[in-house]
Amino acid sequence: MESFWKKLIFCWTIIQGGIIIAGLIELSFGCDIPTKIRGAWYSRENNIDTVTRFDASTMSGRGRCIYKKEEYLVNYTFLFEQDNCYHCVRIMVRTINILEKIETGCINFPNQIRPPKMEQVCGSLNPSQNLITFFAETFSPVNCRPSLEGVWHFAYQNRFRFTGECNHPDAYIQSCQTPGTQFLITNQKFNITYRACEGMTGTFDGSVEYSCLGAWFVGKNLFFAVANTKESRRDEKYRCFLRNRDDDLFIAASITAECNTLKGTESAPERLRITPVKAEVVTPGCKFPESYSGEWVNTANLDADVIINSTHIVETWYPDEGRWRKTTYVCRETRGSRYLMARLTVDGCQKDFICFDFVPKHQNIIRFRKSLAMIKDDFSTVCSWVQFPNRNEWKYDLLLAKYPVPIRCPVAGKFNFTQRGEAPFETRILGGVTQSPRPGVYCKTNISDLSVCDKDQKEIRVDENYCLSVDYLGRPVDIYSDPDYKMKCIGFWKENLKSYLITYDELDAFSRYRCWVYQRSDLTRVLMSLSVGPFCDLNQDVDSWNHTQGAAVALVMEEYERERDQCPMYFDDGSDPYKPEESRIQIFSFDESSQLSFTPYLFLPVFILIFSVNYN
Repeated sequence: MESFWKKLIFCWTIIQGGIIIAGLIELSFGCDIPTKIRGAWYSRENNIDTVTRFDASTMSGRGRCIYKKEEYLVNYTFLFEQDNCYHCVRIMVRTINILEKIETGCINFPNQIRPPKMEQVCGSLNPSQNLITFFAETFSPVNCRPSLEGVWHFAYQNRFRFTGECNHPDAYIQSCQTPGTQFLITNQKFNITYRACEGMTGTFDGSVEYSCLGAWFVGKNLFFAVANTKESRRDEKYRCFLRNRDDDLFIAASITAECNTLKGTESAPERLRITPVKAEVVTPGCKFPESYSGEWVNTANLDADVIINSTHIVETWYPDEGRWRKTTYVCRETRGSRYLMARLTVDGCQKDFICFDFVPKHQNIIRFRKSLAMIKDDFSTVCSWVQFPNRNEWKYDLLLAKYPVPIRCPVAGKFNFTQRGEAPFETRILGGVTQSPRPGVYCKTNISDLSVCDKDQKEIRVDENYCLSVDYLGRPVDIYSDPDYKMKCIGFWKENLKSYLITYDELDAFSRYRCWVYQRSDLTRVLMSLSVGPFCDLNQDVDSWNHTQGAAVALVMEEYERERDQCPMYFDDGSDPYKPEESRIQIFSFDESSQLSFTPYLFLPVFILIFSVNYN
């Protein structure tokens, strides 16, 4: 038993010793500078060209690393010691070629508290100081697409050379990618061609070729660094550029090897005002149906504005406030419902090809779907059915008329409804406060009412708190109240065994277009679900009521037409949206042939009446 305890104590001593040794090793050799930071870096500090070198444990001019703190594998805080002088240095890895640095000055400590803790030294680090940018001495160019891609005309101004803006028609920025090229260096460079403006000293003619060193975001600002491929002087070789997400048609450029001089596009030393231009022109080879021409809204792309003529589709969409993008499609070839299109992005360099599969236009709607984009101009390849996304469940995207013409609603009548949803219909006054007070009316019964009772049954009116009471003659008591919502029907159809309806409301603050899924469940009972936005989600059904299925509210409606309402019920499930609308006016022809054909029938009641009188 005694030998057992001796062995146990011996093993415990060995384990504790190993832990202590491991801790000493970590304390002594734990500060290992990452490989991506090591090497020689050029920077401009206090207007002095500086080269800083890192190895596995030291930094030139700062000494030996004794502590290290790592955050997200890109932010590193180091504590360096050199001759009783301690520096806290924070390094931010922006790209493989760019680092940024902030640091404290030299801080001394008495002998009894050496080495100090990192918190004692780094507590005085000012995070708002100007960042020092490190450029890799032996850099590796990267692809320019994240930094800059496209062809632009630009006008430029330089605060230190001339006043005003030089706007020359032949000044261009060209940053074009060549997909699949074996010479990757062609995708790692871009050119800026400057042109001198007449009468403006300080402007010049010249072309600069830059290699891309990488891009990074700081808030909404996109910084990207470059190296002049034709320059050997360090202070003239490296430059920084800045673009803002909210206003990306301006580029700020530094005139020194510093990024901290770029605070925004308005106050930069040099500013470029860019305008995207087309890089190629494609000759159309087919035409669209005449009914497609006009202005449309693409609900599948952030309600993009679409203009269609006989050969082109121009789509302008707005990814953010103040920003826009434009894409042009040129009709190349058509077979049946499929159209081979050449796609040209205005701020891009290359064209690719995509296939549209259109459902013939009906009412105010064009339904379509798009294939995968390819670089080959071949109908059998691009428009092959396998190029369209092959999902188990899918539906067509929608182009809705920008200025729709109302049509007869597929659901008409007077309905009492109950609702359930995250954004239910609410009582409101259209147009704001009325000019004069409305008379008080006593209502015995109030309901939620949905009515399609206008002459042509083209407008849905919703009153969340409708007075149902009538007077002794059966006439409605409340004749002064207006509905809370007015929506015009502009199109309906049936797809995937679901009936869809699109309505248009000019006063809708969120989306003028709304999509409904509707179904008749009984002789006088109709179910409807209203979408959150201008299109119906694939998962939305007649009983959907929340955002997880793309719906805002679900309605259960019961028909209740009264004697004096004169609001007949009507229902169309949308199986054939192309059938002509029923005429609301019956036209009789009274030419000679019609008079002869109708004469026996016109005189038949008179003959019967005379015969019956004589018989009696």
